[in-house]
Amino acid sequence: MNKTNKGIVTLSFDCEAKWGMADLSLNWTKELTDKNLVEVYEYILEILKKYNIPSTFAFVGAMTETKDNFLAQTKPLMNGPNHKKWLKPIYSQLTENDEGWFFPNLINLCKKHHMHEIASHGYTHIPFSSLTDEEVTEEMKLIKDWSLRNELNCKTLIFPRNDISFSEKLNRYDIQLYRNLPKLIDIKYLPKYVNTFLEELNIFKKSEELNIDRLCVPGGVFINWKYGPRKIIPKAISNIRYKNIINDAIKRNRVAHFWTHPHNFITAPDSKKIFERLCQEIQQKVESNELEIYRQVDFI
Repeated sequence: MNKTNKGIVTLSFDCEAKWGMADLSLNWTKELTDKNLVEVYEYILEILKKYNIPSTFAFVGAMTETKDNFLAQTKPLMNGPNHKKWLKPIYSQLTENDEGWFFPNLINLCKKHHMHEIASHGYTHIPFSSLTDEEVTEEMKLIKDWSLRNELNCKTLIFPRNDISFSEKLNRYDIQLYRNLPKLIDIKYLPKYVNTFLEELNIFKKSEELNIDRLCVPGGVFINWKYGPRKIIPKAISNIRYKNIINDAIKRNRVAHFWTHPHNFITAPDSKKIFERLCQEIQQKVESNELEIYRQVDFI
């Protein structure tokens, strides 16, 4: 449970660029150019600076390498059947075009702001449940090596695709905490995408309790990506939803955790307005001494 007398708010970013969709063929990934991605990270960092909100940026390790470093680091992974299946199409794509894949300067861009946590979002973004025990060990070794090489002292992880598996292995590689699964509306007879849409309309969504005996932080709420069917959800609904979650966290000394992918602001620029309004709300509650800001690492 929360030992403070205030609500807690956390912002986390799943930083993955094209790695997040490596096994999918989606038209909108064409918008994930080097220029667009660098600009969106600069935008997010400036907004967080403006409202003084320390946050968690969880990077796919491979995304922050040079292409040559990535190829050298992952060569041993090709001995594992599931890593090989995941990486082979990536290697093929990289022979044609590496636009949107590698950003070795982004970690330093975040570090320059001196208030953000750099966490892990896996090394290759492969879902852990698709790996064998031995392959998870290799993935975790790469995460630890990545943390050491970049002087990150990385202590928390956001599982790729929120696919929580092998969590018992994390502590062996100095990962002490991970983000839990989001709690979503689950009407059994409806497809997942309908439940996800209905979740975005739930203005009565509550904050979550922090259980300090567990190794995870609450899974939180996805900041509405105004793309596809989500575009029709009025911004006012999203704003009310987030405000109510924050107020509930304050009232009951609980946690309001909000997360998104930086690239979502490229494919759905209207999401920026929702994000900025959320940051304004957080700043107001912090200044009125009702709310504390935690990065994921601050829960340890």
